[in-house]
Amino acid sequence: MISKATKRWFVPLILCVVCLAMYSVIYPECSLVVVLSEAMFYIISGYFVSHAILHGKKKPKTQLISFLLLPTFAILLLTGPNTKIHLNMKVKKEKLLTIVVNTVSVSLVMLLLQWLKVLVNEIEIRRMLMNSNNHLGPGLARTFFGFLKIVTDGELGTPGLETILQRYADNEGIQLHHKVFILFPKNTSQDVGSHSWMFEMEREYNMPDHLRNHGPIEFTFQGCTQQPYFLNGKERVIELAVIKMRNTETGLVYYAAIAENRPLITLQKMVNIHSLKKPFSEEDFKLHSEIYKKGLTSMIEEDAACQERFEIVDMQRDNGNFTMKIYNRVGAEG
Repeated sequence: MISKATKRWFVPLILCVVCLAMYSVIYPECSLVVVLSEAMFYIISGYFVSHAILHGKKKPKTQLISFLLLPTFAILLLTGPNTKIHLNMKVKKEKLLTIVVNTVSVSLVMLLLQWLKVLVNEIEIRRMLMNSNNHLGPGLARTFFGFLKIVTDGELGTPGLETILQRYADNEGIQLHHKVFILFPKNTSQDVGSHSWMFEMEREYNMPDHLRNHGPIEFTFQGCTQQPYFLNGKERVIELAVIKMRNTETGLVYYAAIAENRPLITLQKMVNIHSLKKPFSEEDFKLHSEIYKKGLTSMIEEDAACQERFEIVDMQRDNGNFTMKIYNRVGAEG
């Protein structure tokens, strides 16, 4: 089975082989070396010169290719008018001047292309970010997962998630689902997915038109669990929203708890804040929230205790009715 990395390089490799085959037909073997050396030298030197102008002393990530400059430059100096290499040829000033002029010309073209960001591959950058840790996603995932572990394992003086849920269920006289759900809406509006947002959505989601379009599940925001704990000398509170979901057609009622996805809400609030040195756009939100969701999902799945207690409700693809999604999952587990 061919890996994704192999597939990504397969097409460029085939194109290189085809181009080399075509060149070998047109040029003799020695001339082919000269042509390729000339192309490599001017492209590499042009790239480094334009990069130095744009970024100063900051070294480019592709600095290893600089080792090709010396041999290709030597081949250019020793190439005669007939595109053949002459080891005993005396280098003329005109030859050096031509190389300098061509290098400057290529550098100016490369400078223009980099300045206009023509060479920026957004798809490749996105792929690199998805496989990298140099962004917000992994940090947010680790932080929020740490909170979930505290709640699940009963650390820092907390009684544990099972006890928290059972106490609330006993006090209210209800049967509360054993899992806590974490919402991942795709909307970048501030506070979407928060407890206050759910309280506001109660009226909208229970309107006849909404029930007719999204499914016959009306919900009621019951309130929040309150469990204090201490972290770094400060008192904090574990708040889990509890909602009641009722099927208007069958009359079946389920209760479920929802953990406020605060890292995602933080990303929402960063969108279009002008005080940030680099503006955080909606596209940035989509990328970082996707990476965050992927990291958090992986951490939960790898921890048996958390996997038993938490479940992610992915609304980022369709931004659908979260109550319908939760109702179906609770109903499927009985």
